[in-house]
Formats: sequence, C-alpha cells, structure tokens
Amino acid sequence: MSKYLEQELNNVGIDDTAIIEYCTGILEDTSADPEEKLEAIVGYLEAVSEADFTTIVKQAIDKASEESAEKKKKMQAVAKAKYGQALEEERQELQRDAQERIDIVKKQLSAEERRQRERLLSAYGGEGMEIVDRPDGEAEIVYKGMEKSREGIVQNSNTQMVLDRERAQRETNKLAHQKKVEKEKELLERDRLKKEKEKQRTMKKEKRRM
Repeated sequence: MSKYLEQELNNVGIDDTAIIEYCTGILEDTSADPEEKLEAIVGYLEAVSEADFTTIVKQAIDKASEESAEKKKKMQAVAKAKYGQALEEERQELQRDAQERIDIVKKQLSAEERRQRERLLSAYGGEGMEIVDRPDGEAEIVYKGMEKSREGIVQNSNTQMVLDRERAQRETNKLAHQKKVEKEKELLERDRLKKEKEKQRTMKKEKRRM
C-alpha cells in the first residue's frame, strides 16, 4: 500500500524521502480511520505543493483497506484452522484417556475374577461332594450348591464391570467438561482484551478530534 502511494507521489513530482515517509506512516497507522488519514495526508501535501492529491491519497487508502481486510481474513482462517486442530487433538487426548481408564478397569476386573475363582476353588476344594446317578446310568461326582454359587459370582462380576465402566465414563466426562470450561474462560479473556483495546483506540480518536 505504501509503495502505491510513493509511486503516485513520484509521478506528480514529489520524491522527497522525508515527505513520502511521513505520508506512508500516516497511511499505515492502524489507529486512525480512513477519513482522518485522508485529511492528514492531503493537508500535509497541499502545504508543499499546489497539486490536487485527494484522488491519489483516497485510492491509496482504499487499497490499504483492501489489503488490510485480506490480511485479516487470512489470519482468521489460520486461527480457525489452529483452533480446529487444537479441538481435534483434545478430542483424541480424551479418547486416549478414556481408553486407558477402560484398560485399567479391565485389568482390575480380570485380577478380581481370578481371585474369586481361587476363593471358590478353595471353598469347595474337597467338601460337599455328592454322587448322583445320571440318566444314562453313569455315576457323577458333583459339588452341592456349587453351580448356584458360580451363577451368583458371575452375576456379581458382571454388575461390578458395568459399575466400573460407568464410573470410568463419568470421570472422562468430568475431565472433558473441565477442559471445555477452561477453553471458554480463555476465549472470554481474549474477547475482553480485544474490547478493551478497541475502547482505548476509540478514546484516542476522540482525543485527537478534540
């Protein structure tokens, strides 16, 4: 944008480096609005030359505004892409955490099941045996009440597995909620700082007009 203004000023016979740098400095000032820039640059140039600079300066300001808008658009696209990437990484991290918790629960359940079988075998290892006649005439040694006890233990194990999985899921949801709250706080703080900065710019413009 400053190159365009410099070239146009050269075309009307102004090639003084100090003058051009002063004008381009005003042009690139992000705290001033287009009308302020136009008034300041044209007023300065008219003091050193009788030529009409309004059209030249206005075109330079328009080009500068277009370039600034395009740059802002690109920056927003990059920020959006980074934010999306951060969310995806967070989602994958939560999935890994959830899977790790599930694996831990499975290991705990497997160890508990082994202990339950060992207790069962120890409890019925040689007691409560009974000989019964099968329909085919063969005799079979069985343990009184053993099948019923096994059914109860299996049922309890399944219930405990469900409870452990639900607990792991609740912990995962809690972790996800905490991260979401932290992210929202961060976005709110950024928005607050942005508004504060805009407020300061507005105050600066008002002081300049006074």
